[in-house]
Amino acid sequence: MLSKKPRVLKILVGGAPLREPWPAEVEFFRSRPEVSAMATDDNAVVLNPYSALSKDQVEAVLLNEAARVFMRVHGPRPKFCLTSQQAEAFAGYGTTQDIRETVAARLLSGDLSAGTPTDDQKAFVSRLALLLNLSV
Repeated sequence: MLSKKPRVLKILVGGAPLREPWPAEVEFFRSRPEVSAMATDDNAVVLNPYSALSKDQVEAVLLNEAARVFMRVHGPRPKFCLTSQQAEAFAGYGTTQDIRETVAARLLSGDLSAGTPTDDQKAFVSRLALLLNLSV
């Protein structure tokens, strides 16, 4: 028997839905408490129910993941080069495109783990912020 569809809690910047996690996602988060949230395959955002983030941290994480959904669904998708520091830091994050989108979203949300941005990365994030009606 299939579970009922998770409830959408709110619509985030760029139109991404924040929804309740599926049971499999709850299990993933239980096993990976360091993962605060994720942009899902159905182009939604889910928060880790086991994460103990502050309100400000939650808002930054929601912006980060909503930006990833926006880039995936609507574009633009970043084509900038990664620094060697970024490539090394995010080596396990999937494809090079996944890493570019992670870096762009983290720069947008002010996450210092994105590393020092290049001029091309700054330009991309400024363009993305304009498309999302944000100021950076």
